[in-house]
Order: sequence, then structure tokens, then C-alpha cells
Amino acid sequence: MAFSIKDYLYQEFSSQGLDTSNEAFIHALEVALFSERSLFLTGKAGTGKTTFLHTLRKLNRDKNMAVVAPTGVAAINAKGKTIHSFFKIDPRQIFLPGDPRLQPKAKEKGMSIFEQFQYRKKHRDLLNRMDILVIDEVSMVRVEILDVIDQLLRVYRKKMHLPFGGVQMIFIGDPFQLPPVVRSTDWEHLAPHYQSRFFFSSHAFKALQPIHIELQKIYRQKDEQFKDILNRIRESDHSEEDLRILNATASKYQFELLDQEYILIGTHNATISEINKQKLAELKKEPRTYPAEIKDDFPLNLAPFDPIDLTLKLGAQVIFMRNNAEGRYYNGMIGKVSKMENDLIEVEDRRGFIYEVRRETWENVEFVYNEAEEHLEAKIIGTFTQFPLKLAWAITVHKSQGLTFERAILDISRSFEAGQAYVALSRCTNLEGLVLKSPIGVQSVKVSPDSLDFSRQRLAAEQIEKELKMARAMQLLKHAFRAFRQGEYDLAQQMFDEVQAVHDVTSYPKWQQFLKLKGQLEDRYYCRN
Repeated sequence: MAFSIKDYLYQEFSSQGLDTSNEAFIHALEVALFSERSLFLTGKAGTGKTTFLHTLRKLNRDKNMAVVAPTGVAAINAKGKTIHSFFKIDPRQIFLPGDPRLQPKAKEKGMSIFEQFQYRKKHRDLLNRMDILVIDEVSMVRVEILDVIDQLLRVYRKKMHLPFGGVQMIFIGDPFQLPPVVRSTDWEHLAPHYQSRFFFSSHAFKALQPIHIELQKIYRQKDEQFKDILNRIRESDHSEEDLRILNATASKYQFELLDQEYILIGTHNATISEINKQKLAELKKEPRTYPAEIKDDFPLNLAPFDPIDLTLKLGAQVIFMRNNAEGRYYNGMIGKVSKMENDLIEVEDRRGFIYEVRRETWENVEFVYNEAEEHLEAKIIGTFTQFPLKLAWAITVHKSQGLTFERAILDISRSFEAGQAYVALSRCTNLEGLVLKSPIGVQSVKVSPDSLDFSRQRLAAEQIEKELKMARAMQLLKHAFRAFRQGEYDLAQQMFDEVQAVHDVTSYPKWQQFLKLKGQLEDRYYCRN
């Protein structure tokens, strides 16, 4: 065969040291890179959702792609923009379905989408040139926001008949982890229009009907028993025996564990702040403060950690907030400060290995369309520079999302939000390093029934394969058309024969175009002979 999507992806995976056996991961990349279908990519904690985004960015060469996320920290980590910043949505306002402020024609003065969202020409060009929009951490996106994005793209791209104005949407997130924050007063307005506060209840998501792929292979945990418990906790299918196994770890709890590179993960901000403050004060050493350096346009709400100025003492327990292969540390690793200089901090782990840590830079980007090179690019408009460290005797469940810990104390008996217990538990790599501060009961493990209902709607494996077959056929047709235009008629014929032999192309959108081009190929063949 002249062009094989799978072979291409396997070669790319091998060259980058990625897992070539992860079929779901490769299928998701096929959809994103080689089709025009939208995708909802989900998966349990530690299955590689963040890795997928990084890989998609590396392999994407043909499509103009922008990345957004619901929070500043998530956006910076995804090397994108916040949703509200990218679309210039006022976070203080709620837009309900049919809102006159989202309509192209004003019923009264000042009440139209063009007056509410006064995009400059370069931003309108950006929206029109965009092929892919990735929304990372979509589980934290409030339901009506997707409908606002949908309407904005339909109107400004002048494609009112197409969901999201014809943009290929890539949604990444796990609805069983932390949900969107919705104030009760806001939900009073939203409730008459939506079944739940989650993104999947939006009218736009339902109309789009993206392919639903779930990553299954868990990389964070190796212990099969612990994996099984986490999987059951995630979907509220756990047993009394599962809770008994977890609660048995409470017998190991003592506050002194915080001096042995355990980190406490809790649900209440005040408790976490007090623990870090108390433990730092206990160290009878001189404090040293390293101020953060902010250049140009980098709003404080985008800072990767708070407070932005870092106050440390020798012996302070810290967590690394960045992956650095050269420095041999990773996001979520814990150690103790052993040396402090102006431009260098040394951190020692419990095995006695010392890491040399220097300041690193986080970038705030703005997506712009490069007319000269005809592609979308991320232009750096501001930077934040600081040592990638944070005090780490304790951390909130919310701030721990995405991190991995070998040793952790979980204070989750008072969990008040769906997904909190699962997120906290799934940060741990094994049962041996997990300690519950106090036993948890059934009431501590909360799962959203809306998330459960939605998860049952995912496509069967054979349906996904059917979608992928269409994507592969359409990609082959695309290459055939290109070969034909370049005068490579034999190559084009080979590709057409491959498509016809393997796929039922009569249902494809470009079927008529296929027939026409096939006829032209046959005419040329007879003319040559």
C-alpha cells in the first residue's frame, strides 16, 4: 500500500520511545490527525491523556491547531490559553440558550453577538483558519460554555449549519475526576436548560456526536490489586472489601510521616495552608525568599503555583512542579532542600540523591495566524520565571490533579465533591505508600450519577473501528487526489484500488468526487494504451 496511517504512527511512536502496543492511544491519534471527525478522549487517572496532547502537538503538521483549558494553570501546562481569554468570554456573565447577546442580528441596540464579542480582524482570521480546537481538562468546563463556543464559531466562521462552525473538536478529560465549579445561584439559571453542569449536557456536544475513545492502559500504578480498587472506586462499583483494604492503611498514620517525604493530600484549603506554614516555622533555620520574575503579559492567575514568591529554609519539604529529563526530576517528585544559593537550589530525595535545580520559565502564548507561512502559531507574549518548587508537606486534592506520588497521606474522610476521593487515591503509585489519615466510609466516596450515565454511552470497539476505517479511507482518497493533481496517475490508481478493495466507500462524503476522479483515471489509462 502506498500510504499506511498505522505504519506511520508506529514508526513515530518507536522513534519517540512511546508505547506501540497502546491501540486506543493510536486510534485517537488517527482520528485527530487523519480525519475531520471530532473526538472525546477520556481515561482513568494515569492512562496518558496529557501525553496524548503532547504527542498530538508533535505529530500534527497539516492542521492549524489551538489549545484551550478551563483554568490558568491547566492552560499554561497545556501550552495554550484559557477558554475565557481565547474567546474573550466575560467570566462574570452567564449566557443561556437563545440569549440575544449570542445572535447575529440584534433585536435591540447593543444586543448582538458582534457587539458583545468585538473581535479584531486578526482574531476573526484566527477563528476562520483554525482546523482543530483542543479543550483540555474538559471535565471542569461548565455546561453552557460549550454552547457559547459553538455559537461563536458558527457565527464568525459563517457556517451556521455546522456544529462548532466545522472546527474539528478534541475534548480531553475524565468526567469521574473533578467537576466544574458552579455556584448555586448560577445553577438556578442554568438548571431549566440543562440536565447537568457537565460539558456533555451541552446542546453543542450532543449535536456534534464526537467519537468517544477511552484510554485503558494505566501507567501510574503497577499493583494490579490497587488498580482494580481504583477502577471500582472511579465508577462507584467498589465493595466493602475494597474499603477495608484502604482503611487498613489508616493504622500507619502519624503526623511525623510528613518528615519522611510523605505529602498530605486534603480537601480543605485552610487546613493545607496551615500545615505548610506550621512545618516551615518548625525549622530553626533562616528563611530565604526567591521572588518570581514576570515579563510582559503574564497575568497572576496563570501562575503555575501560589504564592509566586518562594520562601524556603534548609530542610523544607518541596515538590517539583515541572518535568525535566536533563535534571532527572519530574512533576510531583518530593524532596528536601539541602542547599540554597542565588541561582541554584539543591534538593535531596530520601535515597540521598541530590538534584540541582535552576529557575525555569513558563510561557503565556497567544495564537496568531502567520500569513506568510500560512499556519497557526503560538506566539509568546509573556513569561513567568521561578524555581519549579513549592512547599509540599500538604497539598489540596484540586492542586494535586495530574501529579504522581510514591508516598501520600490522604485526608479525604470529609470529601464534599464528586471525584475528590478518586483523584486523591489515584495520585498514589501503590498501596504500600498510601496512608489514610482516618478511615473512609461510603459517604466519603462520591461519584456523579451524571458521569456514570454518560460513560455508559461510549462507543463499542467495533463502532470505533468502523469510524477509523472511514478515516483511513478518506485519508487515502486525499492522497490519491493529491497524486492525481501532481500527475502521478499510477500511484493515484493504486490508492483508489486499495480504497475500493478494503472499504465500502459508497457512504463517504466524497463518493461522487471519487467516481468522477476514477473516471478520469480510467480515461487516461485507455488513452495511454
